[in-house]
Amino acid sequence: MAGARWRWTLAVVVALVAGVAGCGSSDKRTDVKKIAFVAPYRDNELDWTLQAREVVSEFPKALGVRVDTVDASQTRDVRGALEQLSHEGDQLVIAHDSRYADAAEAAAADTKVPELVWGERPHAPKGLVGQITVQDKEGGYMAGVVAAHAAITRRLAIVVLADGSDWDLATWNRTAGGFVAGARSVDPREQIAYTQVGQEGHATIAQVHDAAARLLASGSQMIFTLGGASTLGALRAVEQRSGESQYVGVVGDKATFNRENFVLASIIWDTRPVFRQVLADLRAGRFAERPYSLTLKNRGIWLLQTGRTPNDAYEAAMAEGRKIEAGTLQVPVTSTSEAVKALIAGAPQG
Repeated sequence: MAGARWRWTLAVVVALVAGVAGCGSSDKRTDVKKIAFVAPYRDNELDWTLQAREVVSEFPKALGVRVDTVDASQTRDVRGALEQLSHEGDQLVIAHDSRYADAAEAAAADTKVPELVWGERPHAPKGLVGQITVQDKEGGYMAGVVAAHAAITRRLAIVVLADGSDWDLATWNRTAGGFVAGARSVDPREQIAYTQVGQEGHATIAQVHDAAARLLASGSQMIFTLGGASTLGALRAVEQRSGESQYVGVVGDKATFNRENFVLASIIWDTRPVFRQVLADLRAGRFAERPYSLTLKNRGIWLLQTGRTPNDAYEAAMAEGRKIEAGTLQVPVTSTSEAVKALIAGAPQG
């Protein structure tokens, strides 16, 4: 009888040990059936939300994953909204705005449901917060090459919206610095103006329009605009001036708003490779083991050629992109407005 009790006790211990072992990496796999896509539909770059929503709309048919799309632009309690979704059976919540990153990190820590955010999160709960990074300055470099080749006046301008998150602003400034470096690689004498809009709060379409109009009036031919929904103000200023003035965009193609085809080129951010990799990693138990990057190599970043893009300018940019991918071309890092201005002024950058 004592031997039987010993065997029973040993069996329980073995089962408990096996259960503890099951909590390790071998048991992190998730059979993803339902995810949530949360974005500020009415309060952000329209192409930004539209492109990502189109990607997740493919998931039900292609990957067997249900997607709940949520407009968080009207709530003041983003964390509460994210936590509520986490309690509704979602195996992943995509927080599609860098301003949501803090709330998403806190929600993941409380609910243990994985969140996908934009930007670097060095103190995020391990295995719970996936971080999307962007090869931003490299895309800017290629756009700068196109703009410099296409500009008759050799005068370019950059408008940066400073009303987003710190990560947004650093991303836009790195992209702006890449644009400067790319343009100057074509012609070191290229004249480039730089301005920020929205430092005091939410930038408006009118403010961006007026800033772009002033730059055009002072002789700039190409306007490279980086930021949120109000970048459309710059496109309207270009359309109004007409002539040889053109717009260089980022994130989307601006086709919906480009009535007269004044978009020279646009840096496209395609979330498809990242979102698909995230789902694959969740299913394999490898979620958030490394950042998820939009790069030239995986086509998360690419340059759109429009009807206004000269073929020689586009091919020159593509050639520079291949050098970047090969590691033979390094683009300077300019995460602040001061760094961008110093690069424009000719100061060396690290």
